[in-house]
Amino acid sequence: MNIERVDEKVEIRNLSTGFRRKKGGPRILHQGLNLVLNRGEVVCILGPNGAGKSTLLRTMLGFEKALGGKILFSDQPLDELSVKELSRKVSVVLTDKIDDFYLTVFEVALTGRYPYGSFSGKPTREDISLVTDTFQKVGVLQLAGQVFYKLSDGEKQKVMIARAIVQDTPFIFLDEPVAYVDPPGKIAIMHLLKDLSVELNKGILVATHDLESALNYSDELWLLGTDRKWRKGKAAELVESGLINEFFDREAISFNKKNHRFEWKEMRKRENPALKGGETDG
Repeated sequence: MNIERVDEKVEIRNLSTGFRRKKGGPRILHQGLNLVLNRGEVVCILGPNGAGKSTLLRTMLGFEKALGGKILFSDQPLDELSVKELSRKVSVVLTDKIDDFYLTVFEVALTGRYPYGSFSGKPTREDISLVTDTFQKVGVLQLAGQVFYKLSDGEKQKVMIARAIVQDTPFIFLDEPVAYVDPPGKIAIMHLLKDLSVELNKGILVATHDLESALNYSDELWLLGTDRKWRKGKAAELVESGLINEFFDREAISFNKKNHRFEWKEMRKRENPALKGGETDG
């Protein structure tokens, strides 16, 4: 197991994200980003479609090249880390599908031991014990012998989270972990991630469209807009300040601060005559 360092964090300094184009200058999505992910906390990246949530996540992993600024893993620049070194610092759960028809759930989780040299050969007793203990913690031990691709979307996501834990890294990055999961499954997965951040002292970064989950389970939100603006803060602070409305409201749809839901403005006016004068509560 990795030796813990109290000061471990992922730090973004004056980062610019976007794409380099063959013709013309780069397309900048955001610039001047200064953000920190600490161990023991869940941070959710929120924003409307096209705001660059996945781009930020992929830039922090080195899949997309930063257009400026620095990304540091415990003071080590991302661009100075080898693939193997990075794989011991952060594990990843992306939306990419595993299409192998033969791998069992246990075998999928064992691939998380690749950074330690075990995946290419026979798994060690420690590997097997770690996977078994993790499956118990995540609640998928009963699935261990099943073929992975036959599982439900919620079960697959839990197995991939287990794989990320087995990789034994201080940080876990997830892209849309509840995108294809039913409402009860979303709650179960977000609750699991919150528990893991505390029990295992993991820094967990989640890019998501699910505003309700983010508001309920994050320690901090990183808000990304489509016009390069961004904000960070506690969920309650961003709700009360009106920033959630600023980033997400549309002409006919508004975020209601009281019930944390989006509502059709005209419907709210019909249901509450006091709002007909144009005043809303969020």
